[in-house]
Amino acid sequence: MKSNIQEPNKGKMNKTSKKYRMRQFNRVGLITLMMIVLLSGMVYASTGMQRGDVVRIFNSVDVAEGEIIDGDVISIIGGANINGEVRGDVVTIIGNTKISDTALVEGDVVNIIGNVENFGVSNSVINIIGSLALGGNVNGDVIQIVGNSQLTSGALIHGDLVSFLGGFDNQNGEILGQEITVISFLPDFINRLLPGEYPPLPIILLLVIMFSVLAHVFAFIFGAILVTIFSDQFTSMSESVKEEPGRKLGMGVLLYIVLQVAIVTVAITIIGIPLLLFVIPLSIFIQFVGNLIVKIGIGRKMASNFEREYGLIGELFIGTLIYLLLDILIAGKPVTFIMKFFGMGELAARALDRKEPAKAQQAQQPQE
Repeated sequence: MKSNIQEPNKGKMNKTSKKYRMRQFNRVGLITLMMIVLLSGMVYASTGMQRGDVVRIFNSVDVAEGEIIDGDVISIIGGANINGEVRGDVVTIIGNTKISDTALVEGDVVNIIGNVENFGVSNSVINIIGSLALGGNVNGDVIQIVGNSQLTSGALIHGDLVSFLGGFDNQNGEILGQEITVISFLPDFINRLLPGEYPPLPIILLLVIMFSVLAHVFAFIFGAILVTIFSDQFTSMSESVKEEPGRKLGMGVLLYIVLQVAIVTVAITIIGIPLLLFVIPLSIFIQFVGNLIVKIGIGRKMASNFEREYGLIGELFIGTLIYLLLDILIAGKPVTFIMKFFGMGELAARALDRKEPAKAQQAQQPQE
């Protein structure tokens, strides 16, 4: 009887010991694998390679000759000095980028507000606000926006070169694609404000002013088309926008809040995401029309002060100039932001005034 009882226990013990041994083997195998990975990582690091992206804020990124970055190089308010190899992109925001003749960038070189010197090998080069000097091999396109670009001898661009708002100086460089220059009348003025000579603050202010001017120019052109088509409606709204200003302001603010809530509500629902293509343009258009109404109202007020008649387009032009001056001052931006609420309130009031007579007529029909 004892032997019968003990034999099952021995079997259980054998099974337990086997499981224990298997666990031990697994642990040893895991430790061995970790050691192999660790050693391979040490060998990998000894070759000068860094895995992953390199990101610096308020500091520069330096990649020494022979060093390899297996990822992107990103510098924000700093700079990038590349002498080795980068297997991703090199992105610099507010700072200078220097690619030496020993450097290889497999991705793109992107610089926003800063100067670029590219004498190595890279894919495309994009520089916005700053000067660009090329003396290396660019496998893609070169895009320069606001600033001078220079090609030295030995520079080779396999794609196109696009220069917008800047000068272009080709000193025996070669462009296999097309050379496209758009509006190149500001090179000297821009060069005086390039980073490296002055702090980036003037560049940022210049950028804000330029975009404000362009935005108001396009707004005036599109607004003039709308005003010409719907002249009677804009004439009536620009005259009545000054009536009940408190009510118009409140209704405009309420309409603005409703539009923003609608955008957020639609965006956070999967079903409503396609509606963003309708809701966002609708919100932009309503705000745009509100500004138009106020601009024409300001122009009309100015015309009455000088006892002259400029017409709707002339009044829109005067109002646009006043808006532009306020936006350039930057401190006036809150003023223009609030002023559009009066125009939006006028739109809301018109919509409500049309519904109220319709309801009144429906209420009177049963009595008749």
